[in-house]
Amino acid sequence: MKSVLIFLASMLGAALLAAAAALSGVISVAANHYGSFDTRADAVLNRVSRASIRRHASRAANPFTGDRAATDEGLAEFRESCLNCHGARAIAPAEFAAGLNPGAPGLDSPEIQAMSDGELFWVVSHGIRATGMPAFSGSKDDKQIWKIVAFTRRLPRLTEEETKRLRAGDDGR
Repeated sequence: MKSVLIFLASMLGAALLAAAAALSGVISVAANHYGSFDTRADAVLNRVSRASIRRHASRAANPFTGDRAATDEGLAEFRESCLNCHGARAIAPAEFAAGLNPGAPGLDSPEIQAMSDGELFWVVSHGIRATGMPAFSGSKDDKQIWKIVAFTRRLPRLTEEETKRLRAGDDGR
């Protein structure tokens, strides 16, 4: 029993110490601050984020998988809402995106492409708190979001024509 009390007291002490450090202002929240603590904090927050996304994401299949017309519409939605922060193959993000911390991931990366369609849909719909990733469910309906997901799947294999359309703003309509 004594060892259990010592363990609980130690845990409480560690929690109080962590809270004191967090509330003291010693931990920088500046977007342009980098360092080993920030790298570790980002790693922990990324793990928490991934676990939350997996838990809350829909298991539904994308109704637009394989629908070329919907993917083309997704390109226009992607250009309007995603390109400035995430960029695309051979297209750099907008200048302001360099100030995002954490930075917006490349959506053609293996880590992002390994996510299920439901996970991608959840992220686009609900956003990710304190990352700069907004929730688009307030401005886009489910069909538009699924089309963005369908286009996101094309990113690793963008054609030259799709790249030109992203650059030029020609959505083909």
